[in-house]
Amino acid sequence: MRLLISPPVRRGPQGFTLLEISIVLFIMALLVGLCIYSFGGLTAERELRKPVMELQRMTMEAVRRAALQEKPQVILFEPTGFAIRYRQDPDGIRRKDEDEFYIRRVKLPPAMKLTLRRWGAEKFAPAPGQRLVVAASGLCEPLTARFELGASWLEVTVDPLSGRVMDEGMHIPGDS
Repeated sequence: MRLLISPPVRRGPQGFTLLEISIVLFIMALLVGLCIYSFGGLTAERELRKPVMELQRMTMEAVRRAALQEKPQVILFEPTGFAIRYRQDPDGIRRKDEDEFYIRRVKLPPAMKLTLRRWGAEKFAPAPGQRLVVAASGLCEPLTARFELGASWLEVTVDPLSGRVMDEGMHIPGDS
């Protein structure tokens, strides 16, 4: 009598276990969450930089116009943003009536808060009602503006000679 012994049947992998699939999905969800959190910081930084660039453009233009025209220029800080009045339009063409003005206004996003720290002051104060005067010589006081959007903020100090941003500090939660 001969016994027939069949060779052992090798079973190959049948697929992934539920535990392996769960681990992979967890890692993927974690990576997606980190990416979304990072992009949130980039969006906050972009939103903060828009009005900062406009303030820099405006102060540089005020310094240039004050020096050329030998007349002081004033940037007004309003509840919704900031503005400057010119006696000439942006192209430098004098208007017929000397009393006419061209107003350039920058509006802040509704959730954004703007505070200012004057030269020598220790604390920031609300911006509405304040002014930045550029003297006829083209000089202004060094002013620090703080733009806040939620828990994020961006601080810039204006150079009194050129009107450019000379110093900057930023905090965006979750940003390393």
